[in-house]
Amino acid sequence: MATINATKGSGIPYRGTQKFFVLEATVDFDALNVASGDTVQVLNVGKGTRVLGTEVEIVRTSNATSATATVGDAIDADGFIATVNLTGAVGSITTTPGAYGYARRYTSNDTINIVPTYSGTVTIKGAVKVRAICAYMG
Repeated sequence: MATINATKGSGIPYRGTQKFFVLEATVDFDALNVASGDTVQVLNVGKGTRVLGTEVEIVRTSNATSATATVGDAIDADGFIATVNLTGAVGSITTTPGAYGYARRYTSNDTINIVPTYSGTVTIKGAVKVRAICAYMG
């Protein structure tokens, strides 16, 4: 499957007084022409950052028979969230922790990724906002 970079400069500088911050990006699976199983790189995470938690908000619902996604990184595709229901109601938010629990510290630059899986007929893949609550640890 493909890896699609949709980070578009998300994030803030890692110097200065902003030690706690939120990374956020909207991913439009239709606009990016994402296929089932593609890895979409969503948020850039800098070395020395501890991700304290993640959430996914449904912006546009998928009309697939079944549509789910995982949120993780290069180490574990569902490390942050094991299952997001992409057919859920607009505005619904998933925060259920995956293998990492609520925190993971990065010792090198990485990205937080979302991997959608669709089954059945799909004419609308959907869109989501992905957020990560972070602390810069140095």
